[in-house]
Amino acid sequence: MRYRVLWVVSLLISTHFASAQITTPSALEVSEFVAPAATISKAVDEVNLAFTVTDKHGHFISNLGPNDFRLLDNHHAPERLTFFQQRSDLPLHLAVLIDASASVENRFKFETNAAAEFLGKILRSGTDQAFVVTFNDRVKTVIGPTDKPDKLAASLKHLKPEGDTALNDAVIYASEKLRAMPEKQITRRAIVLISDGVDTVHRSTLTQAQQEAARAQVMIFSLTTNISEFDTNAEGDAVLEQLATSTGGALLAAHDENRLDLAFRNVQKALRNQYVLAYTPASFMPDGSYRPVELTAIKRGLRTNCRKGYFARPPVQ
Repeated sequence: MRYRVLWVVSLLISTHFASAQITTPSALEVSEFVAPAATISKAVDEVNLAFTVTDKHGHFISNLGPNDFRLLDNHHAPERLTFFQQRSDLPLHLAVLIDASASVENRFKFETNAAAEFLGKILRSGTDQAFVVTFNDRVKTVIGPTDKPDKLAASLKHLKPEGDTALNDAVIYASEKLRAMPEKQITRRAIVLISDGVDTVHRSTLTQAQQEAARAQVMIFSLTTNISEFDTNAEGDAVLEQLATSTGGALLAAHDENRLDLAFRNVQKALRNQYVLAYTPASFMPDGSYRPVELTAIKRGLRTNCRKGYFARPPVQ
């Protein structure tokens, strides 16, 4: 459950939508369309979903409305939809995780350069925040959170790869850090993970990493440094894909400089074409249980990229 901004409903809009409620799982209907206010409410039983929609060619579709989707929470239609936004300009909290183990020594420089360029393009000063994490035998925050891309870029210049790969530890660490960051309104959370997907430290498991990502409600973009299915570490792609697809993100090829630049551009497009919706689940119990989420587009040929569920944690007091 997340904190959210109180939203002020104009008389005209509230009259138009006053009777609209989700009574069946066939489509979403807006019960409130609202504008931000300056005060913050106490915690409410509300779920926030950030997601993208693509067509069969992989092009982003960003002009759909709430009635163009079907939503099930724990196999039931939600009680009501409280917020919906296309091409969301809501704040973004972003973690960039860079594999700094000895196995990436030959490509480490162009990876850090590309990450610095990406952060310079995606961050909006005063609105978004990002931090950079490197991982080898240990997981370390290099800098952040900050809204200054130049500081992030400078922090990446003197890093040196060495040691093994604590991949799962890094995902858990970044998810926990994102969840702990203060938020004054509904905020998007994302992780960009650059790695071959092979954890050689084994302090934590993939399942634990996925669970913590679900608790943090983050979207993971996995940038694989594996060359092909014949790469000796190609099994890592299966790990990276699981992390990405379970959170609504994507697995992107990034094994050379050109593909890494393209991967970062695709992440940038995804973040700029996100929808955000918030809703109140039906029969919600803050008991820590996992609740699956199914969000689908009504129009044929469209794919929604959304996290698969969340943990029903009690609101923070």
